[in-house]
Amino acid sequence: MSAGDRELSGRVAIVTGAGAGIGAGIAAVLAEAGAAVAVADIDEAGAAATARAIEDKGGRALAVRVDVSEAGPVEDMVRRTAAVLGGVDVLVNNAGIATTELVEDLDEARWRRVLDVNLTGAFLCCKAVLPLMRAKGWGRIVNIASVAAKRISFTGAASYTASKAGLLGFTRHLAYEVAPYGINVNAICPGPTLTPMYERNADEQTRRERIAMVPKGRWITPGDLGRIAVFLCSEAADPLCGLALDVDGGSLLGWMPWEQYMTKRRRK
Repeated sequence: MSAGDRELSGRVAIVTGAGAGIGAGIAAVLAEAGAAVAVADIDEAGAAATARAIEDKGGRALAVRVDVSEAGPVEDMVRRTAAVLGGVDVLVNNAGIATTELVEDLDEARWRRVLDVNLTGAFLCCKAVLPLMRAKGWGRIVNIASVAAKRISFTGAASYTASKAGLLGFTRHLAYEVAPYGINVNAICPGPTLTPMYERNADEQTRRERIAMVPKGRWITPGDLGRIAVFLCSEAADPLCGLALDVDGGSLLGWMPWEQYMTKRRRK
């Protein structure tokens, strides 16, 4: 594939939480599609590793350390990206954290931290890039939510579920506000994706039970999510506005393991 054939050639993207897992996968696929990528993460070493991996494959990347819950560092990230890479056309709000407590055991500080990163962080990043996108008359914002936003989290606490549900509401509202300026805002709701965070929060039995609920019978990969993000940033997706795409292998379609469902149906 030549550079001219790549869907995001000439575009500059910021991907938050790109030091590992889903964010690193999305950053790599955006780079493969031709975008220069600012790899942003609170983990400076992780961001640098992802940026090096992109550059090793011939892409352009910039590693940026940022805590997305703080306005000042977010604004610095956007200014540095624009200065070094030449603008900001695409923002992928992927940075996220989770805890596992029941509500009765969840203290206020941990509740607030999850919402600060997962929801307020997306707001701050969007607010910082909008002037650049409006000036150009073109922009793409992709918020990485979760199927938990439409049901509940199987491994995270209520704070995680609430933050991701809030992110979908924010996506719809922002999409309405900025669509006339050529800026598209959409969300991706990943289903069961094996990431370091998921593996820390879910034991082997939980992982087996979770994948049993997926009709496709496989985990979602960061590469899957990266390809959907590229599509949402492409000209082909221009009519899409305020959507939340479920990338979950069909896990939201049912309410029991697929094998159990088929056994019950065959008995009738």
